Amino acid sequence: MLQQLMLYFHNDFLSGPPRMLDEYKWFETADGESFGIRKSRLAQNEEELLQALFAEAASSDRLFLSGVSHKEKSWFHYLTGKADSPPDDLPVRFIHAEFSERIEDKPALLEAVAGFMEEAIVIWLSDQSGVIIEKAPSGLLDMESITALSSSLLSDFFIEPAFFIGQIHESNPKLREKFQAERQLFREYPGKLPKGKVITFYEACPLFLTGQRYFSVRNAISDRLLDTLEEEELVSTLNVFFSCNLNVSSASKALYMHRNSLQYRIDRFIERTGIDIKYFTNALAVYLLIIHRENPLPSAE
Repeated sequence: MLQQLMLYFHNDFLSGPPRMLDEYKWFETADGESFGIRKSRLAQNEEELLQALFAEAASSDRLFLSGVSHKEKSWFHYLTGKADSPPDDLPVRFIHAEFSERIEDKPALLEAVAGFMEEAIVIWLSDQSGVIIEKAPSGLLDMESITALSSSLLSDFFIEPAFFIGQIHESNPKLREKFQAERQLFREYPGKLPKGKVITFYEACPLFLTGQRYFSVRNAISDRLLDTLEEEELVSTLNVFFSCNLNVSSASKALYMHRNSLQYRIDRFIERTGIDIKYFTNALAVYLLIIHRENPLPSAE
């Protein structure tokens, strides 16, 4: 039954413990499994049918508000739609987190987060997900701290996290809308974030910005390029080259490869495909094709 509901409601269906209760209607099966469906997606007759088939899941507030500070409660109530205004007037950045296991010892994990981000607030949205709120962020986030936190959670708690670094937002009336939009993108990330991964909103943007538009050009892509992108070793090399901002010296060091050897591979790709990936726009096009090759979209038909 849940599989059929998932196929029917697609991205508006969530499974697991109740969370974000203002946005989703939550139900529980006779076996104790919980699932939620976005309220805006539910027609009245659909909601009535689900209520007849399943029990409504209890509120999760008590699960995530026990022992937390007044400020944390205020943020939880705001983000879940139970308060109208953000608790602070300062700009914030949301760091969305998903964990490979249920977090049983939340205080210990909070202590670990505080060791790397002193001014951060952690809000739990389920037993395996939450958001770290960075108050008054100034420019770039210290990515080394987040990476170190990820490593610490793996070594100390045997938990593999995935972190999605959001943008800097003003604490204005649109803040909750921005938070929910970021979080939805995080949950819909094509291919899912690998555990232990730290990625920023703008690093993930190429995936979000293309979507179904890819189908309008897919049939025009040359077979020569598609065949070239079947070479796994070459694609791996190109990914490193792109991640090093098209810098051959940096990429060769990252690949433990002689600079001339890397340059040869790049030149061979250019000669075979006619695409000069030393230029940003050309490199971006190839990068997007690689992304869609590794994370194929469902058919538009």
